[in-house]
Amino acid sequence: MSEKIKRTFGKERNLGDIIHNPKTNSVFCSINLGFFGKKTINFVKRKEDGCYNIMVSKYNSEETIKVGQTFPVKRQDKTIVEGLTQTTLGLFSTYDNVKKKELTNSSDALFLTTHRLKEPEPFGDKGFRKVGYVTGRFGIEDDIASNNGSTTQASSLQDDLDDDEQEIPF
Repeated sequence: MSEKIKRTFGKERNLGDIIHNPKTNSVFCSINLGFFGKKTINFVKRKEDGCYNIMVSKYNSEETIKVGQTFPVKRQDKTIVEGLTQTTLGLFSTYDNVKKKELTNSSDALFLTTHRLKEPEPFGDKGFRKVGYVTGRFGIEDDIASNNGSTTQASSLQDDLDDDEQEIPF
């Protein structure tokens, strides 16, 4: 069984509205993450559980790829909360020696929750409808948890000179 990761969570924030385009019957959300930029994600509903596959466009392409999926939110008694789904999007990749490929590591992650509105609301003047919104918060692995109770010491500072005694312009 995997070890539970201890994390420090940031403040939960509204990241964007979930919009339905009736002309294309597509559902999307534009998430603005400041320095990381704005990204439009598409939600494709799965028939088997009513949750969503998260699709994004490849860079400079019309092709979309699946980057994750949401799962039902459950109460402590294991009943499903209607209108809410959640997902975890890892922030880093690590190489897995067994699988021989890069895998997303969710020790540090963005935790997203989709909220479906009870009734769609008109959005803009092109016939779009707001059908929900996305909230999220960052969870960063605690340094104490990953080092068995000890905090990380700052690495020793290196000189600004390389082997040839020349200054590195960085």
